[in-house]
Parts: sequence; C-alpha cells; structure tokens
Amino acid sequence: MKKNLFIILVLFFFSGWTNQKASQINLQEQETAKKEIREVVNVIFRSLEKMDIEALSQSYSDSTNYILIATDGTIADYQVAKNHHAIWFKSLSSLKITPIKDEFRFLADNIVVCSWQGKFEMSLKTGKKLKIDKFGITFIFTRIDNQWKVIYQHSSALPPVQEK
Repeated sequence: MKKNLFIILVLFFFSGWTNQKASQINLQEQETAKKEIREVVNVIFRSLEKMDIEALSQSYSDSTNYILIATDGTIADYQVAKNHHAIWFKSLSSLKITPIKDEFRFLADNIVVCSWQGKFEMSLKTGKKLKIDKFGITFIFTRIDNQWKVIYQHSSALPPVQEK
C-alpha cells in the first residue's frame, strides 16, 4: 500500500512539472537577462570582496521565499544568511574571488538558474591564507520590481587549503 501511495505521489509531482508553461523568452531577451544577471553576480562578488554586508544584501530578495544553503549544509533565511556573512567578514582581512565560468537555464520568463564556478582566496585576521580552487554556487533569480534578485542560493566547495 505504501509503495502504491509513493508511486502515485511521484507521478503527481512530476506531472506538475511537465505541464508547466515553458519559458516564452526569446534569445535576445535571454541574452539581455544573462547580461543583467551577470552584473548582479558581479555586484555580489564585489560586495563580498569589500566585505560590505549592506551592499551584498541588496542583491537578495528580503522575503520569506529566500533560502541559502551554505557549504556546511546550513539552511538559512534572509536574515540568518545576512548575519552569517557579517560574522564571516569579521574573521577576514581580505577576500579575492576569481570567476571561472557560469551557465544559465531559463525556467520561465522571470525565473533563471545561474550556475557559477570560481575560486576563493582568503586571508584571515589571524594571518592564515586559505584557498578554495573549486567553489560552485547555484543562484535562482527572479524579477522583483524590475530588478533581478536572488531567491535561492546553494553553495558547494572543497574544503579550504592553507597556502604556504
């Protein structure tokens, strides 16, 4: 009985995905959206490098829909994520982010997945220098008040390696 219920729920769940309206955004609109979203991602990384929590927060949706999954598996809402970044910044003396590549998937006219890959180099206030050569972030963007905002972020990384 449980197996049949599980199969029915799975079929119901996936049938909802297949029936959803496909993106109606044309290629020119996609290229414009990519350019705009890349600029938001650049603002995020410049804000991280400057350790400016207020500038960083402007790129995220301050709503109950926002979710961050950090590299340690922590799930946070907007305020908890903001606090987490502020605490992290207090431990850093510098941060350098090097983008490697990004990719985009358009799920609907106003929902875009941006997969980002890059490197992080950090100097801690203790004098330690750490490097992460493989850092990945999945952002989900939506248009809010004619601006692209992050509503979901999942970060993955190898553990930092201490530089000598």
